[in-house]
Order: sequence, then C-alpha cells, then structure tokens
Amino acid sequence: MLAFLQPLVLIGLVAAGIPTLLHLLTRRLPPTVTFPAVRYLAETEQRQSKRIKLRNLLLLLLRTLLIVLVVLAAARPVASVRVGAGHAPTALVLILDNSLSSGVVVAGRRVLDDLTDHARRIVGQVQPDDRLWLMLADGVPRRVGTTEATQALDGVTPSSRRLDLGRAVRTAAQVAGGEAMAAREIVVLSDLQSSALSAGDPIGIPVLMLEPGPAPANHGVDSARAEPAVWAPAGAVHMSLGGDGREPVPIRLEVGDAVAGRALAVPGDRVGLGGRGARPGWIAARVATDPDELRADDDWHLALRVAPPAAVSVQSGAGTFLTEAFDVLRDGGRVSAGSAIVLADRPVGGRAIVFPPTDPAAVGAVNRALAGRGVGARLADRQTGEWVIRGDIGPADGTPVFRRHRIDGGGTVLARAGAEPWLVREGNVVLVASRLEPEWTALPVSASFLPFLDLLVNRVAAGDAPVVRAAPGDVVEVPAGPADLMTPSGAVPITGDRRVTAPLESGAYFLRSAAGDTVGALEVNHDARESQLARADFRAVRASLGPVARLLSQRALERDLFGGAGRAELSGLLLVIALATAAAEFLVASAGAQRVESGAD
Repeated sequence: MLAFLQPLVLIGLVAAGIPTLLHLLTRRLPPTVTFPAVRYLAETEQRQSKRIKLRNLLLLLLRTLLIVLVVLAAARPVASVRVGAGHAPTALVLILDNSLSSGVVVAGRRVLDDLTDHARRIVGQVQPDDRLWLMLADGVPRRVGTTEATQALDGVTPSSRRLDLGRAVRTAAQVAGGEAMAAREIVVLSDLQSSALSAGDPIGIPVLMLEPGPAPANHGVDSARAEPAVWAPAGAVHMSLGGDGREPVPIRLEVGDAVAGRALAVPGDRVGLGGRGARPGWIAARVATDPDELRADDDWHLALRVAPPAAVSVQSGAGTFLTEAFDVLRDGGRVSAGSAIVLADRPVGGRAIVFPPTDPAAVGAVNRALAGRGVGARLADRQTGEWVIRGDIGPADGTPVFRRHRIDGGGTVLARAGAEPWLVREGNVVLVASRLEPEWTALPVSASFLPFLDLLVNRVAAGDAPVVRAAPGDVVEVPAGPADLMTPSGAVPITGDRRVTAPLESGAYFLRSAAGDTVGALEVNHDARESQLARADFRAVRASLGPVARLLSQRALERDLFGGAGRAELSGLLLVIALATAAAEFLVASAGAQRVESGAD
C-alpha cells in the first residue's frame, strides 16, 4: 500500500503540465521567405522532421516526468514492505480488550474474533530482541513470549469484566517506560467504547489504536432492584432498560423457575414487574430481555427475600401521620397487627423505632430510657434549617428535612441529613432524628412515604439481611455475620477483613452464617456501561490519552508498528530517479542542439 506523509504537496502535480504548455507556446514555424539560405534550411528541416519530433516528444516526457518525481518526493511517499523489515528492540504492550462488549456480533462474527486475528499478526512480527506484554480485560500486563502469547490468544473469550481503557493504557505506559529498550510502543485492539476512555495524565509513549468498525444497535438491562427489599410475600422488581432504538423490547421477571411478570419497554424506560414469592426465605430471581447481538447484557440477577409481614404497633406518641400510614400498609398486607415492632416517642417493646417527642423537655427521659436498654445513641439539641437525607433508605433518599435533633453516641448510621446522622440503628432500637410530620420533613406528603415506612419496619427494624452488589471480579466488603459465600463450586470462606472477590459469572450468590442459615446475598451483574456501544472518535482519544495516541486503520497500524519498520519511505529513491531523468534530459537536449548546429554548417 502506498501512502503519503505530506499529501497536500501533491497539489504541485499541476505543474507537470508546464512543459507541455511551454512546448506549445514556443513551437516555431518556418518563416515564409524565399531567399536561398532559408529555402535550404526548410529543406533540411523537412528531411529531419521525424527525428526532431521524436526528440521533442522525448524531451517533453522527460521534463514532465522530472516535475512529477520532484513533487512526489516532496510528498514523502511510504510503502509497505514485507521482506527485510527489521526494527530496533522494542518494549511492546499489546492491549486486547476482551471486555463484555467485545462479544457483540457484527455481520455474523464476534468483534473479539476480529481483534484476536489482528493480535496474532502483531505477535507474529515480534522479534527475539523485543519484550512483549499482553493485557486483557482484567487490566493486568503479563510478560509473555510469542509462543505464550499465541496460546493465550487461542483461548481468549469475551470476559464479563469492564476494561477502563484510559487506566489500562497508563498502566501499560508505566510498564513499557520502565524498560531500557531502544523503542517503546503500546498497541490497543478494542471496540473502543467512548465510555471506556477515562481522563488522566497524557501518555509519553506512542499509542497505536485500531480504528473500530461501526457500532451495532443494542439494548440491555442496566439495573434491577426489588421494591420493597423484602417481599411479604408479594412485591415488585423495578428495572431500567438501556441501549438505543425506540422499538419495544419484551421484558420478563423470573422468580425461581417460574415467570412471574411480563412487560414491554423501550431503551430508557424504567419498568415495574410484580411478582410473588412461593415460600419464605431467599429466592434467586432474574430480569431478562429477548437476546440481541450482545447477549451478555440481556439479563440481571437478583436475590429476593420473602418474609411474613412485620407485626407492627404504632403508639400515639409517634403521631397521626404514622398511625394513618400504617393503617394503609396493614390493609395492603405489607404489615400485620402485633407488637413485634413498636413505633413510639420512647423505646418500648422488643424492637423499637423511636422518634423525637413533641415536647423538648421529654428528650432527657427518652435518653435515659435508651441508656437503660444499653443503647449508646442519644438525642441532642434540636436544629432548624434544610438538609437532604442520603443513605440506603430506598425512595426516601434525597428527601428534604426541615427540623431534626442531632444524634450523638454510637450505633450504625443508616442515613444522614447533610453530614449529621439522621437514622441510626443500635441493637434492637432504631432512632430517627425527625418526627415524620410535614413541619419536620417532606416525607409525609411525598409518594415515597409508604415505601419508606415499609422498608423501615420490614427491613431495617426487623433485622436487615444485607444484599451486596458487585460487578464480576470486583473485590467487595460484606457486613459482619456471614461465614461463607456459596458458589456453584462450593463454599468460599469469608476472612476476617470481610472482603470477597465477586465471581466472574453473573448471578445471585447467597451468604451463609456459621450455623448454616442464609443471612444475605451477593448480586453479581455486568457493568451497565458495557451496554453503551457508541465508538470513541479521534478527538475523544486525544482528549483522554494525549497527542501521542493515534487512531489507525488496519493497514496503517501494520505499517506504523515498531516505529514504522513495516514501511519504507520512497523519497530518496524518487530523487535518485529524478536526478537520472534530469541527466537524460540534458543529454537529449545537448545532442539535439549539436545536430542542429552541424546541419546549419
């Protein structure tokens, strides 16, 4: 393949027409005179006309060729070479992006299969003096030989992980930059999602990136959560459908082995799917769509907890809004009448949810009652202002608060108003910093009031069984209590730091106590950004990695690999040919002039 490093210079080829124009303008016609000397010259010219025409044509061609050669040499042409293309010893980091999105099928073939073919060709050009690292979707650069690299490429498959290309290239730059080699390069073979290019410091090592093909249409499940978190026994799962297009996509909710609900959605929609648990306990569930070109993002796994409705009693000190709200929840089957959980303005019963009393003078009595139950949390001074509630409190997250007490002491903070604790659990007592009345917070007049109360009694006060969410391969921390993570290959012990590595396969994995009870779950699902197949362009690549990053076609990448060892610049050869052409033109012109002089004599 022939290419030009200075293609704009080719405009100068227009000058190749100058010799022809000059020949036409300077063509001499014999004068029409009759004196003897001129008649002799005319007869001589007629005898030599064929030779003169041939010489003039040859001069025209040589002068035109000379201009063309000079212009082409100035444009710096380069050509691919297949033989004798050696290169300086190079530290090469080859990044093969086999993240989840590489499994998309385009024209009947996976994108990863094409990328792997390119990788094999690059590995085939590695010489014994080079040093090669191979980096896959896990982001770990591995030093390999050509044989090891070929074996790794033969076994590569789409991973469930997400690869941050910006971070991966910077890691590769650190690896290659630490080598005392004559040259260093990074090659990136990726579908080049725009969402994968993170910002950071510019790279100082040449980065050659294969230009990706067009992105196909795609849809996928971006998220799904049980609402409420504990079904009693009915509930719903709210899911978000991502992707592009506006065609309706069938959605289904599978609870255990049964299909519990169906719906239609278009990308961008948030859909609720109702269902019912067949038995109390933990159940694996899945939200799924019909398969498309990228199948790995077409489902989302959940762990559902089904439990009997909490038996709740509301005392008058908690306020009329709570009394009326729990009447509605009781009619809907979300709670039942009883005293397992008591809502009041002081700790009462076995499990208690305590709200500040209406009379500030009674705060001291509340604190003494808390101390009597061994609870270290205390209600402090009352404050007025406006704060936003933040925490794992379902739909109440983001609700404004206008009046609250400070909470001092111990306990687990479940939600904060601004930077201060607002919802604290310690032992079998849950302490709320605000009364649930419109003067204190906007919760009682919002649509999130009943779902928040449902969560408060059925999950928080009744004993929260944790659900930890992670992407495949992530290292996450699980709450205290579980002893093992149950996987298809067996129980994985949870060590003292309570950190576990999420399995690489998506699914709902349950947490088991030392006594053998299921006490929580780990939901492992794909990163929703992998469903965003839009490609990064040249500007996005430069913005992320700096000016050394280049987006190249397949041929250009093979040509520029190893510092351009696979190409040869032809300017020197063209200048040599131009010099020979100029010499030939001089000889032809000189010979013609000598013949004319001798003929004249």
